[in-house]
Amino acid sequence: ELVEPEDSGSSARAGEAAVGSGGGIVLAIDAVLEKVRREGVPVRSQVMEYAAEPRRSPLGRACSEVVPEMEGRRVPEAFIQELRSRGVKQDKAEVGAAVLCLMLGGVDEAHNLVTPHSWASPTPFGGPPKFGSPVKQEAAYAHAVVHRMEGFNPGEFGDGWNNSGYWLSNAFPTGSHAIFPKLLEEARGFAVGTDHGSREAQAALRGMGTQWSPHRFNQLCSDALECEDEELLSFCRAVQGRELALLFEHLAKCEDDDDGSSAADVEVVA
Repeated sequence: ELVEPEDSGSSARAGEAAVGSGGGIVLAIDAVLEKVRREGVPVRSQVMEYAAEPRRSPLGRACSEVVPEMEGRRVPEAFIQELRSRGVKQDKAEVGAAVLCLMLGGVDEAHNLVTPHSWASPTPFGGPPKFGSPVKQEAAYAHAVVHRMEGFNPGEFGDGWNNSGYWLSNAFPTGSHAIFPKLLEEARGFAVGTDHGSREAQAALRGMGTQWSPHRFNQLCSDALECEDEELLSFCRAVQGRELALLFEHLAKCEDDDDGSSAADVEVVA
């Protein structure tokens, strides 16, 4: 699925309204997760803007289609605010919001959120770095998915695939992450299932052995897009959806704050 962002102005319109205008937090996260559970997340080759306020992003419209009450709200900030209301710390909430943006095709918004946690220099789109971020690995992981979704398009350092490979190596110097065992298990189930089965995916999974390989999965996504292989595209869509859902669940686990901070006292819109 080669994607040229539509110049719909949806993100620009969303940016005009403050989060929570019109009354408190809109509960959107569960609806987004349910959409991903049903549909997965398509692999794509999407042009990025590298802008603090992306003007051609599909995120605003995609989110309001799932939750109409999100129309006119700044989606990344709304996700962060809802996560904070659930007791998730700020750093985790920011990267968790980035993962939710990726689920809806908001690659630039996700990039803007994860870059300060994963890159040691200031950027015009992400702002100053957050040195010592406790979610640096998860931010680097999400950063890799951002550029996977950039695909064949030229970006900061080569095309999206090249940049994604860099961030995978950055995120997993030992080759492992807490979600990988579950992700491998579920990917094996998709590969032999009736809905997303793919012989090419089965062969790739056998090549992984007992450990999930994000680099091999990137290659499968690239092959699926380049060859327009419908079975493989379906498999990659299902796996990418589970990958992002598992990463989000990992980030959204609430732990006792050790810095004395607490969730904001905010009004929630049902």
